[in-house]
Amino acid sequence: MTRWLIRGAMALCALALLAAAAAGAWLVERFHASKPAETGDIRLEGLSGPARIVRDSDGVAHIFADEDRDVYFALGFTHASERFFQMDMARRFVRGRLAELLGPDLITADMRTRTLGYERLTQDIAQRLSPDTHAAVDAYAAGVNARLAQGAPAPEYILLRASPEAWTVEDSAAMVAYLAHDLASGAEQDLARVRLESVLDAQRLAEFMAPYPDWAPTTLQDEDVRAAFGPVQVRPLPAPGEVQSQPDAMPGSNAWVVSGAQSRTGRPLLANDPHLALSAPSIWYLVRLNLSHGPVIGASLPGAPFVVLGRNAHGAWGFTNTGFDVIDLVARGRETLEITARTETIHVRGRRLPVEMIVEETAQGPILDPGRFDLAGFPADAAIVLRSTVTHPENRVADGVFAIMRSEGWDDFVEAGRGWTAPMQNMLYAGVDGTIGYTTAGLMPLRGEGGDWTGFIAFEDLPRIVNPRGGRIVSGNNQVVSAAYPHPLPGLYDPFRAARIEERLRRSERHDVASFESMQMDVVSHQARRLLPALLGATPESQLGMQALARLERWDGSLDAGSPEGLIFSAWMRVLSAAVWMDELGPAAPWFNQPRRAFLDTVFTGEASHWCDDVRTRQTETCAVTAGLALDAAMAETAAAYGSDIDAWRWGEVHQARFAHPLAGIPVLGRMFEVRQPVPGDGSTVNVNHFSYASGAYDAVHAASLRAVYDLDDLNRSRFMHGPGQSGHPLSPHHHDLAARWAAGDSFEIRDDWTPDTPPEGARILTLAPR
Repeated sequence: MTRWLIRGAMALCALALLAAAAAGAWLVERFHASKPAETGDIRLEGLSGPARIVRDSDGVAHIFADEDRDVYFALGFTHASERFFQMDMARRFVRGRLAELLGPDLITADMRTRTLGYERLTQDIAQRLSPDTHAAVDAYAAGVNARLAQGAPAPEYILLRASPEAWTVEDSAAMVAYLAHDLASGAEQDLARVRLESVLDAQRLAEFMAPYPDWAPTTLQDEDVRAAFGPVQVRPLPAPGEVQSQPDAMPGSNAWVVSGAQSRTGRPLLANDPHLALSAPSIWYLVRLNLSHGPVIGASLPGAPFVVLGRNAHGAWGFTNTGFDVIDLVARGRETLEITARTETIHVRGRRLPVEMIVEETAQGPILDPGRFDLAGFPADAAIVLRSTVTHPENRVADGVFAIMRSEGWDDFVEAGRGWTAPMQNMLYAGVDGTIGYTTAGLMPLRGEGGDWTGFIAFEDLPRIVNPRGGRIVSGNNQVVSAAYPHPLPGLYDPFRAARIEERLRRSERHDVASFESMQMDVVSHQARRLLPALLGATPESQLGMQALARLERWDGSLDAGSPEGLIFSAWMRVLSAAVWMDELGPAAPWFNQPRRAFLDTVFTGEASHWCDDVRTRQTETCAVTAGLALDAAMAETAAAYGSDIDAWRWGEVHQARFAHPLAGIPVLGRMFEVRQPVPGDGSTVNVNHFSYASGAYDAVHAASLRAVYDLDDLNRSRFMHGPGQSGHPLSPHHHDLAARWAAGDSFEIRDDWTPDTPPEGARILTLAPR
C-alpha cells in the first residue's frame, strides 16, 4: 500500500512539473511574441507611403518617410512596440482608470485624479489643438493602433491577463496633463505652512521655511533683468507666497548655456539633464524624426508625437522646472461658496459593481475630500479648495512643443510659448546663428493682499533674456531672478547645484562638449563643502564616530561611488537633520523627515544655531554636541547594517539607482522588469541621485532622466544618454543596456548625416508599407 502511495505521489509531482514546464514554455513563447519587430517588412492600413525605422546600435529609432504624416505614424508604431504599457499607465493615471486594470489598491489614486478634473482637461487640450498639431496626433494614434491590431503589444498584459484599448487623440492630450501634474508645484508649500503654524512661533517658522539665501546665484543677472524689465510696474508680494529654498527632491533639472565667446569652437554649447523619478523604462524615448522642415532629434515622450527636449537644424533647447508656485490650497467656509457636484464612476478589476464618488467643485477649483487627500493641518470644518494652473482650460502646450520642433531661431522659440499654461519651465536656447537665451512660458498667478489670484503675468512680461552680457545662463532650479524683476515669483528653489555649476564654469575661459559632460557627472556637494568647516568641530564620543570624522577631515566633498565618505556623510545628514528639528516639530515631525539643505546650512553657517539645542532636555546642547551625538548614532546604525570596517564601506554598494516598474512586486517574474545600478552623488550634487530619508534606505529614486550636450558648431557632435534603455520589453537587448553607461557618464551621438541606404554598422531596418 505504501509503495502505491509513493508511486502515486511521484506521478502527481511529475504531472505538476510537466504542467509548470508547459506553463513556463507558454509564458516564454508569449513574451517572445510580444518583442518589438526590428527588421523586415510589415504592411499596414493608414500609411500613404513607405516608412523606414532604422534602429542604431544603441536602440535609437531614426524614422524616415516622404510625408510627415507617415513619420508620425511610424513614431506611434514604434512607441507602441517598445513602450505601450508605459503609455497605458500614464493615460490611465490621468484619466483615473488605474483600478480598472490593476485592482482595488488603485481606487484612491483614481479618486484623486478624478477630483482634479484631468479627464475634462484632456478633452479641452484635444479640442484646442491647431490643425497641424491635430493632424500629427491623428497620424500618431493611427500608428499606435496599427501596432495594437497586431496583438501582444507588451508582456505586462500577459501577466495581467488583459487586453489593451485603442489609442485616441485624447490619450495623447493626457500626456500633456501627465507632465503638468508631475512638475507643477505649490500645494506642498501650503500644506507645510499650515502644519508648522500649529507647532512653531513666527520666528522659527520663518527660519524653518528657509528663504532663498543671499549667497546663492540667480539664473538671470540683475543687469540683464533691469535692462529688459525696468518699465514694468511692481506688484507687492503677500507674505504667504514668499520665496523659499527647496526642501526635498522637488521635480528639477540642470541646464546651462554659454555663448561662443566661452566655447572652444566659437559657437554656443548647451547642456541639459532633467531630473525626474527613475522608471523602467525611462520616461523618454530617443528618436530622430526626418521631417519635411528638417531633422528633429532628442527625447520624445511615449504617448505623443513630440520631441520635448532636443534640437533641430537651427538650434537646441533644454528645460528645467521653474519651481514657481502655481497651485494654492485655500481653506474656505462652505457657506461662502457656490458648490456644484458631479458623479464619477470607477470600474474596479475583480469587483462586479463599480465605485461611485461625488466630486464637489467651485468656480476656483475642486473641493478636496479629506478621505482622499492628506489635508492634516487644515481646519476640519473648512472646505479646502484647490486652485491650479494645471487644469486651466486654455492649455496649448501641445501646440507649443510642436512649434518648438519647427522653430527656425530665437524669435520662433519664444513665440512657441504663447498659449502655454503648465508646467512652467525654464527654457534655455542656443542657435546655430550664435544666439543664446532664456525664456519661460505659462500662467504665473498674480496674487492680491489676501492671496487671491487677481490675474497672471502677461506673456510679454515673463522672465526672458537673449544674449546676456555675461555670456552664460545657468539653471539648477535656483531662483530665476532677484528683486530686480518687477513681479513676485514665489516658489521653491535649490541654491546648491547652480552654485557648483557656476564654479565649474569659472574654471575655464573656454569650454567644449567634454567639459560640459564632466560637469554633468560632477558629484562634489556644494552643500557638504559649506557645512564641513562647522561639522568638523563636532565632538563624537564613539570610536566609530571619531574614525568617521577623521576621514571627513581629508574629504573634498565628493560623493564617489567607490569610497566610504559618501555613506558617512549621507548617514550623518539623515540623523543630524532629525536631531536638529524633530524635537521642535513634535507631532508635525513625520511630515518633515526629508532633507532641508538650505535650512541646515543656516543652522550651521548662519544665525539659526539655536536649533541645535534639544528643547526636550534641561541643558543647552551646542551644534558641536548635537552633531557629535548624531555622528555617533549614524555610524552605529551604519556599522550594524554594513559592518564596522569603515574602510570597506562603499557608497555605490548601498546607493543604487532604482528604475522602478509597476509590476516589480510580482513574485519571481517582477524582478525582470526593474533595473538597479550603483551610482554616486546625492540630492545636492550636479549629478543628482536623490534618496529618501523617510524610506530608511539609500536607493536613488530621483535622478537625471536624460543627459544631453549640444554643440552648435556641429550639431552632429551633440551627445545623449538616458537609462536604463530604449525598450520597455524585458527580453529586448535594449531594455537595460544603457544603465551602466548612464551611471558611468558615457554618451553617444545621434547624427543626421546618413540615410537608410547608408546606415551605420549594426543598424536594423524595419519597413512599414501601405497595405
